[in-house]
This record gives sequence, C-alpha cells and structure tokens, in this order.
Amino acid sequence: MALDFTAAAGAMKKFYLPALREQINNKTILLEQVERSSEHVEGEEWVMSLHVSRNPGVGARAEGGTLPTAGNQSYKATRGPVRENDGRFQVTGKIIKALASDRGSFIRAVDSEMKGLKKDVPRDVNRQCFGTSDGVIATCGVTSASTTVVLAATTPMSAMRQLEVGMIIDIGTVATPTSVASARTITANNGTARTIVISGAAVTTAATDFVFRSGNGGSGVNQKELTGLKTIVSDSGILFDVDPATYPVWKATRFHNSGTLRPISEPLLEQVMDEVSIASGEEIDLWMWSYGIHRAFGNLLTTLKRFPNTIDLKGGHKGLEITSGGQTAAATRDRDCQDNSAYALNTKHLFSPEMSDWEFMDEDGAVLSRVSNQHAYEGTLFKFHELVPDQRNAHGVLEDIREG
Repeated sequence: MALDFTAAAGAMKKFYLPALREQINNKTILLEQVERSSEHVEGEEWVMSLHVSRNPGVGARAEGGTLPTAGNQSYKATRGPVRENDGRFQVTGKIIKALASDRGSFIRAVDSEMKGLKKDVPRDVNRQCFGTSDGVIATCGVTSASTTVVLAATTPMSAMRQLEVGMIIDIGTVATPTSVASARTITANNGTARTIVISGAAVTTAATDFVFRSGNGGSGVNQKELTGLKTIVSDSGILFDVDPATYPVWKATRFHNSGTLRPISEPLLEQVMDEVSIASGEEIDLWMWSYGIHRAFGNLLTTLKRFPNTIDLKGGHKGLEITSGGQTAAATRDRDCQDNSAYALNTKHLFSPEMSDWEFMDEDGAVLSRVSNQHAYEGTLFKFHELVPDQRNAHGVLEDIREG
C-alpha cells in the first residue's frame, strides 16, 4: 500500500502563513475629514458667537434728506456639550500568556485588542456623523412575537450594513429606547428581506419603534451620539440652541423632489453648489454620497465621455473633481451615507470641538486595570468630542437621487 495523505496524516505538520489577514472594512472617510479640523475645548460646554444679521441702517438719499435710521449688527451665541464615545476590551491572564509569541499565535492579546478598538470605535462614530443625532439606525416594521425583527420596507441598505452580526442593540422609541428590547445581540441580518434576528426572547414591534446601538438612543438632553449631518445639513430645526425660524441664516441649502427619485445630473449638482455660494459666500469643497450615487455619477460621466481629474482628500483618500462657476469640489463615497442623498460640504466650516483625542484611560498610570475577582484585565478607549458647523449655510444636501 502506498504512503498517501491519509496514511501520513499523523506525521505531517500544518503550515501557518504569517500575519493576520484583515476582513473588515475599517474606513472612516467623513470622520477623517472632520477630525483634522478640531479645536480643543474645556469647561461645562463650548460656546460660539455667530454673526446673524446686518445693520439695516443703510440707504440712498437725496441731497439734504434724512439719514437712515441707525441700526446695528446682530449676534447670537450657539452652545453645546461634548459627547462621549467609549470602547472597552477585556482579556484573561491565561490568554495573554498563550498569545505571548509567534510560536503560539498570530497576534499578541493586549496589542491586538487595543489596535482593534482604535478601529472599531471610530467606525461607529463615522456612522453617527451621518445620523439623526438620536441614535436611530433603522425603523421597525410590524413584528409579532418573534426574534426575527421586521424592519420598515423602506430601510436603506446603508442602515442594513450598519446592523452587523454580533452588534448589541436596543429596540424602542426615541423617548424610551429600551421599551421593547435591551442589550440584544444581532445573530443574523437579511438585507433583502429587511429583517434581523436577535438573541433572547421574542419581541413585538410597531412602526413607531426603532433600532439603536445599545445605550446610544435618546434626543434633546438625553442625546448621546454626535450631532450628525442629517441634523446639521437641514433647512429647519433648532441646532445648538439657534432656531433658523428666528435666524434664517442658520439653515443649510436643501434640494429635494418630495420623495420621488430622479437621476443625478451636473445641472443639479451645480445648482446646489451655486445656492450654497449665494447663501453663504462660501464654496463647497466636498461632495459626500453613497456608493450607489457614486456609481450613478460614474455612469453619467461615461455617457458624456468625461474623465474627471481626482483630488486628494485627508486620510489618503481621493475624490472625483466637480466644478461649478470656476470652483472645484471633490466627490467621494462613504458606506455610512444615507441612500439617495448627496451632501455638499464645506469642510472649513465643519469641525470637532474636543476635550480629548482618542485615548486609553490611564489617569492612574496604567492602561490595563485588574478585573475584580478574576484573573483578567481590561482597558477603555474614549474620546470627548462633537460635530459642529460654524456656518450652517455653508453646507447643502441634494435628496431623492436615484442610486446607480
């Protein structure tokens, strides 16, 4: 009988290739543009002064006529707190020893967990940057006593991608985010059917319920997540204590088609860029949109036999060049951007007030803390920050665009 693989199985070694091969998308394109425009803050809250109206005491007069009634410039203070984003890991003493060298593992336990957390927490923060500020990731449909949670039929694929298997979520209303379920783990995600499967007991949901990352839900004084673009780039709604109904300059440019999707076109993009320029005197420098809109724009350029230049963005990313009125902006895609929406941003007027950069808790001189009554250690990564426009009308949004 010949010596074959079956016969020699007990004598052969396994050959392990070097290095751990990453399978997870860790890109945070929007966050990287904003974090490089940060300002350090301290105290109870940050306060910023806005110039909101001109002196009306001007006018043309005939010789000897009565001078215009004296007026003045008007100002308004905008203010807000910084938000807190945390990540926590825990390792046992035994696994630290087991993963101590290349002979026993591909990774070192503590080093791998620390590096991984530095990617995982910013990934969730990038999602927040596009959000509605109340923590809502998806709207529920009607679920009748089941662990397969039905989501609204209109749930965009961008939201389905954010509901990753293994994620811990709450389900409820914005006012009571855990009223239906608390700290459940997603065990399956069906993007086609718009459903997720969760751990634990069966739940019943209505169209008034939402899905949140566990602990993140809440609005107003209970808001925990960063203030996202869905809130910032709007033509209505109080933002950081300033109401655009009272101060009309404190609103962004918004173009929509009442929910009816239409194809992307250069005239539409130019119109938004022009209207932002008219409203603010500033020019947008970044179009941020979904992968589907990016494909649609690429298809448009193909039909026009156009090959645009690329522009370098912060963080090593690149964008396509779009020009209007001699002004140039980069256009790029982000997996967290809502479907059918394109944000026209002026990154000079979007910044992050920060009390800290990404740091591990080490005020006592140690990154690792002992876990009580266990042979284990844990560490916590944190950042105190917010996403703020210092000129809201320097931004715009184009909605109801058909995906490609």
